[in-house]
Amino acid sequence: MRINNHIITIFGGTGDLSFRKLLPAFYNLHAGNKLPESFHIVVVGRQDLTTETYRQRLRPWLKEHSRCPIDDESMELYLSYVSYFKMTFTEDEGYPQLKTYFNSLDENARLLYYFAVSPSFFETITYKLKNHGLTHNAKVIIEKPFGNDLVSAIKINQTLTDILGDDNIYRIDHYIAKEMVQNIYTIRFGNALFKEIWGRKAIKSIQISANETVGVESRGTFYEATGALKDMFPNHLLQILSIVTMEEPKSFDAHHIHHQQEKVLEHLDIKNVQEDVIYGQYTQAINSKSYRDEANVSPDSNVETFVALKLAIDNDRWRDVPIYVRTGKRMHKRSTEVVLEFKEELNQTSNLIIIKIQPDEGVYVRFNIKKPGQKNDTETVFMDFCQSCNYENRLNTPEAYERLLHAAMLEDHTLFASFKQVELSWKLAEKIINGTHDNPLYFYEAFTSGPKESYDLLRNDNNDWIDEEVLGELSS
Repeated sequence: MRINNHIITIFGGTGDLSFRKLLPAFYNLHAGNKLPESFHIVVVGRQDLTTETYRQRLRPWLKEHSRCPIDDESMELYLSYVSYFKMTFTEDEGYPQLKTYFNSLDENARLLYYFAVSPSFFETITYKLKNHGLTHNAKVIIEKPFGNDLVSAIKINQTLTDILGDDNIYRIDHYIAKEMVQNIYTIRFGNALFKEIWGRKAIKSIQISANETVGVESRGTFYEATGALKDMFPNHLLQILSIVTMEEPKSFDAHHIHHQQEKVLEHLDIKNVQEDVIYGQYTQAINSKSYRDEANVSPDSNVETFVALKLAIDNDRWRDVPIYVRTGKRMHKRSTEVVLEFKEELNQTSNLIIIKIQPDEGVYVRFNIKKPGQKNDTETVFMDFCQSCNYENRLNTPEAYERLLHAAMLEDHTLFASFKQVELSWKLAEKIINGTHDNPLYFYEAFTSGPKESYDLLRNDNNDWIDEEVLGELSS
């Protein structure tokens, strides 16, 4: 499909997201000939920079973070499409000049705005774009979090929808575009081997983990106002959960996929917020500060850096199947994965399907076979597919932001969240937040597997987190 000419404008273009993800992703699209004949990237910022000084600052980031090979010639050609526009986006003064600048680049180009800023600025920027005639033929990508709560999410959405129209709003969640998250559709619906057993008749439990070894680093102010649950649960974790558990859509276009995800979220609930939510916070370890010692964090903060939850879906496919979700900072291992544990047969070790999303990508299956010999003893074995082990796979696999930016230019909403998903996710998140004010905060040492109470959450159901034991077996 041919992409219309575009002027891509990044508000917040001097931040880490732009340098680490967005501009390298556009370089990769350019290197792969996936950008239109006429495209321009306009970086908006308040810093006293020129286009040339911004390009100089960008060069090392491109070398470090671009997936595609880069040399001086390809670097200079790409940078020729990148310009810096100094303005304060909360003030009216710069917008008329921005409009004039757009007209000098391409009067007929489609305008794509990327709001790489706090959601508190989404409405401000959109109103000013409208007031200065910059919303015609325009669309916008907004970063999570989509508001700070349900009320603000609804208000932001209403403003953007009134001005731009819902079809021109792209709610980006980069987890949706990760290779193995997209692969879940094929694993589930493209294999008779799995398709007929994907439900409560065979599956004992589902686990979804998104763990990081990093702490809050420079995000102390943000984290103090957000915490692990708001940061990860209403977006990344629920997106993965809904893809893993949704019914097969009529087609794989945006409308049908979103409809099935929404149906899951409508039936998703937590039965007892006091018992089924575990909060944790990391403490000091060798070569690591405690959370309370991080910059811009209160010394007596009770903000969680870890959360584990037990959820349930009240529908025919998943009724009575516990779904365990966890995410944490300063964990023992960086990993995002989905584990489906199957019901045991005849006292055998349970079968597992593990979908590894990052940093390694692949699918691992644990099953039982008879040991060689005359006795009927059994042993547990593994089959594995490592998507990311092959260099050619890594080189040819687009990164998440590449997929998302390309899809937005193609006006394909498949990889983006509908507002109904956002609304349903916030409703559940707020039910949890409002019902757990008195839940205790448990402490865990940095670079461990989280508070022991998160293991008790599963052991009460005769389950356990599938992590170190199985990962050790898989790597042996």
